[in-house]
Parts: sequence; C-alpha cells; structure tokens
Amino acid sequence: MDSGEVSVSGEKKDPEKEVTKQRRRAERAEAQLANYERIVDRTQHLLNTRIEEVETARAALAARTLELEMSEQRFRQLADAAFETIIIHADGVIIDCNDAAVELYGMNKEELVGKRVIDLVAPPRALEAQDWTRQATDAAVEGVHLRGEGQVPVELRSRAIELMGHTALVTAVRDITAHKQMEAYLKNIANTDPLTGVGNRRYFMDEGRKEYSRSKRYPQPLSLLMMDIDKFKNINDTYGHDIGDIALKALAKICVATLRTSDVFARLGGEEFAAILSCTEIDGAAHLAERLRIAVEAMVTPSAKGDIRYTISIGVTEMLGEEGEDIEIMLNRADSGLYQAKEGGRNKVVVV
Repeated sequence: MDSGEVSVSGEKKDPEKEVTKQRRRAERAEAQLANYERIVDRTQHLLNTRIEEVETARAALAARTLELEMSEQRFRQLADAAFETIIIHADGVIIDCNDAAVELYGMNKEELVGKRVIDLVAPPRALEAQDWTRQATDAAVEGVHLRGEGQVPVELRSRAIELMGHTALVTAVRDITAHKQMEAYLKNIANTDPLTGVGNRRYFMDEGRKEYSRSKRYPQPLSLLMMDIDKFKNINDTYGHDIGDIALKALAKICVATLRTSDVFARLGGEEFAAILSCTEIDGAAHLAERLRIAVEAMVTPSAKGDIRYTISIGVTEMLGEEGEDIEIMLNRADSGLYQAKEGGRNKVVVV
C-alpha cells in the first residue's frame, strides 16, 4: 500500500497525523503518570509525617506514663513510710490509703477501700454542722476514730487534690491517744495535792464554781464543809513533819471513805480541807460533818513514833442564792464557822 493508506471506511489516512496523535496520547499518558507519581509522593510524605507524629506522641505518652508511674510510686513510698494515717477519699468513700491506715483501722487495704469515711471516724465536734468528708478541713481538728474495741482520739487534716480529673480529699489521721493521756496526766498533776492524792485548792475552786452554777440554775441545794486538824502544830513539833504528813494522809483517807464520789473534796493547804456536797441541804451536811468528827476522834493512826490521835473542827454552810454570792463567799462563811468551832473549844461542828 502506498503512502495514502485507505481506512476501512474508504477514507485515506495521513500517516504523519496518526504518528502525531499517538505521540500526543503518549505524552498525555506520561504527564498523567507523572501526576500520579507526584500524588503518590505527596501522600507518602504526608503518611510518613503522620507516622512520625504518632511515634513522637506515643513516645511522649510513654514518657508521661512512666513519669506518672514513678510519681505514683514515690507518692506510695512516701505515704507508706509516713507514721500518720493517710486516706484518699472522694464523695465520702475511701479510694486509697497507706500502710499506717491498715494498722490503725485493723483492716487490710481491700477491706478499707470502698468504705465510707464517716463509718470509721466520728465527725469532729467543730465540724458537726457540715459533711467534713466532702470538704477540706484546712486547719487540724479533733475527731474520734471508731474501732471494735472502743474509740481512739485522732486529729484530722484534709486537703483537696485533683485525681484523674476529679476532686478528691487527702486526709491525714493522727492518733493522739498519747497526747491526750499526757494532757490528762498534766491536768491531774495541776489539780492534785501530791501528799494526800486528793484535789488541791485549784481543783476545789474550779469544780466549786461549776457546782455552784449548776445548783443555782436548776435549782438544787448545795452545802460546803471546811475543816482542819486541831493543834496540828503540836503534832509536827512533837513527832516531826513526817508524822504530821501521815496524819494528813489519814484524815484525807477517812474523808474520802465517808464522802460520796459525787462530792468535791480537796486539801486547801496546810491542815485545811474542804468538801462541796451537791444536792445536800444544811441539815444533811451538818449530820455528815458530825459523823466525820466522831470518826476522826475515834481513829488511831499508827506511826514509827507511836500511835497518833487527834480531832478536827468543822464549819458548815449552805448556798443561799443571794445576789453576789459565789463559791468563794460560801467558803469564807464556812471558814468563819471553822473559826467559831476553834474558839469554842475545838472538836466541834458549827453551822453558819
């Protein structure tokens, strides 16, 4: 066939044009392929970039997780090493605690977690009006730990923290039993006569004011006795002060045995003693004073220097409830009666 090739339809094709068409098709195909390759390259680049970002984020998350785990581990070590009980609670329910809590409450950690804090520690008086298990206490307050064998005084201090996106409270619970025992011991020393073991003047006046106020408020009768050993100086001069001390202790002992446990009895100083008789009218107080006088007169106190005998004089008075009267005025009246008993020959009971 010559250069003028004939098509099926009988039309004559131009070879040069066909070549040009084929070349253009090839060029378009190459351009399209190049475009696809550029798209693939960009997609791969973006994918690689995202993969790097994910890996970076994953590494950061792993580092943060490790940091949190180490932080939690340090917190746990510090908490467990603490002598004070530490509990973490949210909405009044324990979610974690340290080893000291396990020891204080006598339960294992699994038993403590999930319990209501209020079932373990009674509300401190200072916070009875609010739910202290849901609010930080800021300052230290006293409460009572409830345990099977009884109550244990504790001091509480709470602080709010953020825990996993929620507010929780960290409460330190300190057992203050030893502190309370020391307080009671010091109070006892401050209010006790070291020789006889009965109350001292401070104790007598403090309790006397309470009894007077209570008796006047309700109202109820109240009587007061004041006594001392007759010629006590002679006992000291004759036998010595150590024997005089024996006489004082013997008098205190017989008074304690005769008086009621509800009565307030104390050594005011020297050989002087006094007693406050609650819910007792003057006749009953005078009768009791006479019983004491007779019992002391009949008492024989043995000592290394021989038996000691002595008597006492007693002044008795009652609460009048007059304007301006108080326990000190009652004591002065009883002292006046004691003075009259001494002037009247001693070994007497005088009611004033």
